[in-house]
Amino acid sequence: MLAYLIATSLLIPANLWAAITPHLHSEVSMRILHGLSTLALLPLLWQLWVRRKQDLLVFSLVLAVFLLVMVVVNSWITFMGMGVRFGWLDHIFLAIACSSVIAYFFAEPSLSEGR
Repeated sequence: MLAYLIATSLLIPANLWAAITPHLHSEVSMRILHGLSTLALLPLLWQLWVRRKQDLLVFSLVLAVFLLVMVVVNSWITFMGMGVRFGWLDHIFLAIACSSVIAYFFAEPSLSEGR
């Protein structure tokens, strides 16, 4: 779990850098960044589904919809490539999504209980 959270935290500055410098990366690096960011969001989506009865319903629903949209959009970008209008905004949202992954798993009570 710790390695996953460290990898996810490294995606935050990478996405912010991609948002600031949208034309300084190659097609391959962009597909890799979008693909890795998408993979980082999947465990949180799974946990939101598994714990849907235990967590705050409204918060979980909003977060799940946001993450689901990010997974769909970024999967499309991963397979179709660059050329997305307002792509810099997508990177800002990816940084926010990766931050929410870290915040969720650090705030999760089962991690602090050692379960």
